[in-house]
This record gives sequence, C-alpha cells and structure tokens, in this order.
Amino acid sequence: MNLREVSDMGMNNFETSDLYLAAALKIHNFKLVNLQRSGGRAVFIFEDRPDRETMMRQYFSGELTGSLKIFISVLSDLRSMINQMGMSNERKRE
Repeated sequence: MNLREVSDMGMNNFETSDLYLAAALKIHNFKLVNLQRSGGRAVFIFEDRPDRETMMRQYFSGELTGSLKIFISVLSDLRSMINQMGMSNERKRE
C-alpha cells in the first residue's frame, strides 16, 4: 500500500492506492480531488485534513466506524471510476 502526502499549488493533498482506505476516507467526508493511474494502479488523491492520521490509525486498528451500507456504495462508486478511467485510457491509445 502506498501512502504519500503531496502539496499542489498551496493545497495539501494525500494520496493512496488502497481502495478500501479510500472508501473509508470518503465515507468520513474526505474530498477526493483526483484519480490517476500510476504503474497500472489507481491512485486516489484526497484533500488532506488535520484528522487524517487519526482516521487512518482507527482504520488500520479496526476502530473506525461508519455505515457498512454507505461503505459498500462508495466502494462500488470508486471501482466504477477506476474502470471508467481504464476505458478512457484504452480509447486514447486507439
């Protein structure tokens, strides 16, 4: 799993290639600002927040709570975004 803090034009962002972490952050209202491909993997770029480290600690320790129904819905949405990105990249190569 890749985790990285990035700064872009004065905005602090955070990126991860962990799909499940991305879904967990989304259900806790982290703003997804971009989705990119890197080495065949999807990279989710979020606007960083001061509470991100706490959220991640809770996520990895199994203490982060939230609606499972919303998590599954967000997970499905993120997978669809990845699939759409792959399809649009294939069209560009044609």
